[in-house]
Amino acid sequence: QFSSVRHQLLQPLLTPSSHFQIFERLAKKNPNYQERIRVIEGDLEKPNFDLCPESMDYLKEHTHVILHIAATVKFDEEMIKAITINLAGTRTALEIGRQSKNLQSFVYVSTAYSNSYDEHIQERVYPIDCNPEKILANLDDEKLIQDVIQYSLKWPNTYTFTKAMAEALALEYRQHFPVAILRPSCVMASLNEPLPGWCDSIYGSNGTFIGWYYGLIRTSHIDPEVTIDTVPVDYVSNAIIAVGWKTYMERAQEPEVLVYNCVSSTDNPLTFDERRRECEKACKKHPLLTGIYKPITFASSNEIMFRLYSLVLHYLPAYIMDMALRFRGEKPRLVDTYVKIDKVVASVRKFSNTTYLFDNQNMKDLYLAMSPVDHQQYPCDNRNYSWRLYFEVAVPGLKKYFFKEDLNNVKRARQAMRKKELIVNTTLFLIVGLMLLQLYYLLR
Repeated sequence: QFSSVRHQLLQPLLTPSSHFQIFERLAKKNPNYQERIRVIEGDLEKPNFDLCPESMDYLKEHTHVILHIAATVKFDEEMIKAITINLAGTRTALEIGRQSKNLQSFVYVSTAYSNSYDEHIQERVYPIDCNPEKILANLDDEKLIQDVIQYSLKWPNTYTFTKAMAEALALEYRQHFPVAILRPSCVMASLNEPLPGWCDSIYGSNGTFIGWYYGLIRTSHIDPEVTIDTVPVDYVSNAIIAVGWKTYMERAQEPEVLVYNCVSSTDNPLTFDERRRECEKACKKHPLLTGIYKPITFASSNEIMFRLYSLVLHYLPAYIMDMALRFRGEKPRLVDTYVKIDKVVASVRKFSNTTYLFDNQNMKDLYLAMSPVDHQQYPCDNRNYSWRLYFEVAVPGLKKYFFKEDLNNVKRARQAMRKKELIVNTTLFLIVGLMLLQLYYLLR
């Protein structure tokens, strides 16, 4: 099983023509790097990850460090599925750690918003008024699940709720082995590694940012002055590794489960409006050829204003585009897309209109424990970059790695965008004009 799974999952990484450009630097440094990787395929939704006995025995014999990152990150995931993946999956990982002969540290990757009902987020595991083990043992008890759903309304969504429960569960395993919890905020494109600006995910804040850059999302239900919190994915990855190291090194003198809030707003704050301005500057330098409209944002925390902006900037053009698609014999899709976007907007409304205060002293202590060489190889201090620099890297990175566009097509992209703006603006003016004319005749 090992050889067949390894071939199946690693083969795309081993071919030069692969789209896995993230491994190019590693391949140049160590052409045989894949020989040090062993892939074991599992399923988070199944008991014991659906691992065969051979795979489970191998993990128990050879595992020294567990970094548990896998989860469903859908904010509106159905409760039982969210519990199965985020809570039961975490328990399985913890149980593998408990049965491992040589485990040195276990890092559970949660979210900075696991207790977002409180606007001051401390670096501690918050108590919960439910028993994770009892819930896992009674997933078929409809009354219990309804009680859980009712209790979970304290949290903005099922994602943050199940992450909070998984933290509480991880706390119980400190008696067996060293455990730490890392809580990153909104993870976005990389700053340096594996490639500057690399991103391949549409989840969370990446999705809204990509939709804005593409010209699809033109209004946001957000307070322009709210302080947002985002961290580059490579800084999060480095922090996970560093926390695993520190947890092992201090296992004897640290009996508690340390929580690390991996955030930027505490020491490198950025408001939504500041981000908008920096992004617009970067987008002017790197326009998209395939974008449907230039990136613009009409932001408001007022529900009525947001709905008005959404009607004019999203749904009205969407109905026109879908009508055009029907005339061409194609399936309409834009209106459905905006309905889905609105669901996402509703699920993150709490985050987008709240400025959180995060404690991060444990993260600062981690930086101090690292050597200068560690800082160079595993940078994770979010004070060490400016947001202008970040977006000057992130925007062209999205263009190159996500949209697969040539960074040198700037002239063509600008010409194409001017044509699209002319068509869209002319159409909107005509429609608004006709509506006003109709209103004029109705009121005569």
